[in-house]
Amino acid sequence: MEWSEEEITLFTLAHYPYLTYKEKWTLACERIVTLSGFSQNCVGKATVNRKKRASFLRYEKNIPIMQLTEQYEKLSIRYLSILSPLYPSQLRHSYEPPLVLFYSGQLSLLSLTLLGVVGARECTPYAQLALNVLLPDLADSGIGIVSGLAKGVDGLAHQYAVSSEQPTIAVIGTGLDRVYPTMHSSLQQEMTESQLVITEYPLGTPPKKHHFPARNRIIAGLSRGVLVIEARKRSGSLITARMALEEGRDVFAVPGSIVSELSEGCNDLIKAGAIPCSSGKDILDEWNFEIVNK
Repeated sequence: MEWSEEEITLFTLAHYPYLTYKEKWTLACERIVTLSGFSQNCVGKATVNRKKRASFLRYEKNIPIMQLTEQYEKLSIRYLSILSPLYPSQLRHSYEPPLVLFYSGQLSLLSLTLLGVVGARECTPYAQLALNVLLPDLADSGIGIVSGLAKGVDGLAHQYAVSSEQPTIAVIGTGLDRVYPTMHSSLQQEMTESQLVITEYPLGTPPKKHHFPARNRIIAGLSRGVLVIEARKRSGSLITARMALEEGRDVFAVPGSIVSELSEGCNDLIKAGAIPCSSGKDILDEWNFEIVNK
């Protein structure tokens, strides 16, 4: 595949580990005129000092582009930059879009209407029951599921979608050659073959704590709305819900027991204005979708 000079720049920035998100965007906007419209959100007041600029220039001169691209091709991993017409429009216009996405699987899933599904890692059987109630109607209406392939609600949502042949996309916080948590190794492999797994991180990137809030913004950015199933008062799921609200997305929450800590987050979301969700029809009605193939 032939890449433009701009595409190579973005690929190189994605692989360089010593710049922050905003610093990478600063250099990208300086070099690529068509990205100037993103500068306010993605760059802000960020600057890149001389030492970092010099270090990146040295890296850029020596990066083995051909070997890296061959490595990606061997693993059936593709690369999509924000310059591509295939880059999802909703994500492009979100607050902090990734410069690049690495993906494996069916890229066409990004064109579907997508619902982010998030929730507690240490969820109860109630979460599985809720998914069994909510997801069938969404599948029948062609809505895809986006989640983070984490333990708990994320994994359960992906597993349900895969088993029922419902479209699902996993956004992960590592390189595509890594699996986290390892318990989802076979699920991630299956999704790269029949569904879609995406990340903004290059090959070899291990799981790091700050990667997961960053991943959550992609889930929110891709989705028309986000559904929260079981969440504590302070949890990553509520961060995703807040990001979704900031992007103007709908936020749905499954109400739960008033004596369960895992329902406090959802119940608080509903009190704050999230849409209560006790059936897939609640989401379909909000979006003016009809249940089909019933």
